[in-house]
Amino acid sequence: MRRIRLLVVALLALGLTVTGLTAASAAPGYGTRAPEIRNLGAYATVDPYDREVVRVRGEYRCWGPSDAMHLWVSVKQGGPDPTAEGSSSTVKAWYDTNISMDVRVRCDGVWHTRTVRLERHPTDFTGRYLGFLKNGQAWLQFCMVSEQDESLLASRNRWVTVRGAGYYGTPV
Repeated sequence: MRRIRLLVVALLALGLTVTGLTAASAAPGYGTRAPEIRNLGAYATVDPYDREVVRVRGEYRCWGPSDAMHLWVSVKQGGPDPTAEGSSSTVKAWYDTNISMDVRVRCDGVWHTRTVRLERHPTDFTGRYLGFLKNGQAWLQFCMVSEQDESLLASRNRWVTVRGAGYYGTPV
């Protein structure tokens, strides 16, 4: 069930990217305004003590009850196109908040800068082995998701530079 929810969120995030929808078009009912995301950090930093962990930074704000939504953040690397729909089945490395569960938000209408902890998926949905991030470019998705129905409320994506992976030798 958790993997199905993750797939739905990933597909919705891609849909917003392709169609150009923004937080302003998010579903009503989450306070007086839809949540917003801005200023994603330029780096995905591999934890120096645990290469299963990477941290990214983003800014968000939201209104209404904080338990009505959460973050879903993902970093993918490798394969033919990590930005493509279904790329979870083609990338070489994938880290996200569904593994780390670092998803809480504070909805008080103020911009919050948040460093989010992501953890590595050991396999994709088919059971194919996934490796570790390596220094270089990776695709970051930073999303606000409804707790009620997992619908995507806001999303921002960008290429980031992975740093810190070199400490572990040559990652897969």
